[in-house]
Amino acid sequence: DSLFADLVDAKRQFGWTTAAVTPEVEHEIEMQSQTRFVLAQRTIDVLLQTLRSVQYTLGAESRSEDDLRVIDGMERLISKCRDEQTNLLGNSFGSVFRARYQPSLFAHSLRRYCDLYMSSVSSMRHYSPEHRFYPEDARLLSHEIRGGVDADCWTLDTAFENADGLF
Repeated sequence: DSLFADLVDAKRQFGWTTAAVTPEVEHEIEMQSQTRFVLAQRTIDVLLQTLRSVQYTLGAESRSEDDLRVIDGMERLISKCRDEQTNLLGNSFGSVFRARYQPSLFAHSLRRYCDLYMSSVSSMRHYSPEHRFYPEDARLLSHEIRGGVDADCWTLDTAFENADGLF
């Protein structure tokens, strides 16, 4: 019924691993796998990367009228692609997980208080009843260090050696 009533207390007070059944996930996955949606997303990604590169190349210098015209045109294309994605989701509100291209309040809450979410409880059939989930570290700010297995190419032996003095 309510994300907050059902999950926040379990997560905050008891530190439980939490899961939510969110039926909208299935529809979103279907829509996001459509060729038009994928092409729109790839176009957005390329345009944003190009804009970042252009801004980096131009540095702190003033932009010429031509520079601004190109940048404005690329931003309009991004906006059109985002509109296309919203339309493909098939309802006037777009995604329950996004407000335009930013995560919605619901998405933020889901990320913050849910370790797992799925469209149906039947999704759990793919796991053993004894399966244990180990959620990723949920850091919200981009300046926080994110390690990972690939970060330094550690082996399991190296991880145990480095953890030896921690416990």
